Amino acid sequence: MAVFMGGMFLVGCEEARATAPRIPVLGEVGGQVAPEGVEAHVWSRTLMVGDPQAPHAVVTSNGDVLVAATYQEPIDLGAGPLPFNRNVVAPHLLVARYSPDGTLKWARGWTPEHEARARVGGLAVDAADNIFITGMSAGFTRDSATLPEGPFLARLDGGGALDWVRSLPGEGPVAVNGVTSDQHGGAVLVGDFAGARDLGEGLKRTPPGRHAGFALSVGAKGEQRWSRVWMPSGEGEVSARAVAVDVFGDVHVVGGYAGAVSLGDATFGTVRQHTPFVVKLTRDGDHVWSHDVRGTDGTAVSVAVGADRVFVGGGFSGQLYFQKTFHRADSRDGFLLAYDANGSQRWARTFPTGAPMVATDDAGQLTVAGGHDGGLALGGGSLPPGLYVAKLLPEEGTSLWVRGFASPGTVAQARAVSVDASGGVLLAGGFNRSMPEDGPSRPLQDGFLLKLSP
Repeated sequence: MAVFMGGMFLVGCEEARATAPRIPVLGEVGGQVAPEGVEAHVWSRTLMVGDPQAPHAVVTSNGDVLVAATYQEPIDLGAGPLPFNRNVVAPHLLVARYSPDGTLKWARGWTPEHEARARVGGLAVDAADNIFITGMSAGFTRDSATLPEGPFLARLDGGGALDWVRSLPGEGPVAVNGVTSDQHGGAVLVGDFAGARDLGEGLKRTPPGRHAGFALSVGAKGEQRWSRVWMPSGEGEVSARAVAVDVFGDVHVVGGYAGAVSLGDATFGTVRQHTPFVVKLTRDGDHVWSHDVRGTDGTAVSVAVGADRVFVGGGFSGQLYFQKTFHRADSRDGFLLAYDANGSQRWARTFPTGAPMVATDDAGQLTVAGGHDGGLALGGGSLPPGLYVAKLLPEEGTSLWVRGFASPGTVAQARAVSVDASGGVLLAGGFNRSMPEDGPSRPLQDGFLLKLSP
């Protein structure tokens, strides 16, 4: 077993209010009640999207909940059916907003024009209520607005109307994996591509068959600020998976690489299939520091920033070496690494769970969430497989509490975790549908939103 998360204990969830239907497959895992409150479950919603991708969600500055997802069958979130184009076999796009108590405020559906690949890569909101959504579009349209086919970044107003959209023209495979807002009405998005791609400063080309990671910063009107492309050296590849901006405007990007790559100063090299990395840039895109997790086979998939802390979450196999200590995985385990603002290693935790999603709150505490296979995954006895949410102190990673939710008969996935101003936790993800033997080769998912009290 990997390093034990000492001090954690499970929290039971009280019954939901009649107006907040419970998620059908996420039941309570019994345990002790946390001293900070009894009614952990505030509300939950199920999104019957019938799509391979789990939804994204984020909490706004006033406590509202925004959700973005793709859907492949008719759906009604409670305000009437969303638009559905039966003539095009492609994912549709929905963006919706709920009040702090889970009441639907509005829902917007976008229909595809083409049979093309489509997904939501990331969702973010700033203090002025500007909504940023990024991903792959199948030529989504709504009224007179269009998100052009291919990779895109769009800004919506607080009511879901389109302000502007930017495309990333080029050829070859591309993935947009994450987006975050900055303090000036703009955003930073990250991803990877192979072939040729224009990030606003001319075409960038990768070596044949290789993937390069990228970060793109845009202003409040979608105008170009800067872009960075991390090209692999020789037989390598780079993928940028998540991004966070701190209070000073500095940008933190995490992901994984293979072969050799320079992220701005030294060249990193690995013989592993993939090795995690983190890089810090100034608000103008200049390199500050970068590190890989040397000798580790894995990828970083989430990042959050706090006071003098950068938290990196991901998954690994084999062993992980951090702050002069080896951590060993049973099979494929999750990791949580803490650096200070100068890039020095502070502490590490590893868990026999999936790669954790991470978020910070105004109190400086750290929230992590993910999936686990059951057994002793949460250090609290024999548990069925499901999801967990845990709160940690940032200085040393000391645990405060953990809440577990079983998902009997299906596989549940955590996609995003967010914390509101009061410390309440929002968890978004998906669970696999039961499919017949002759069903789709890729399992379809329905989405969920789960709001927990502080």
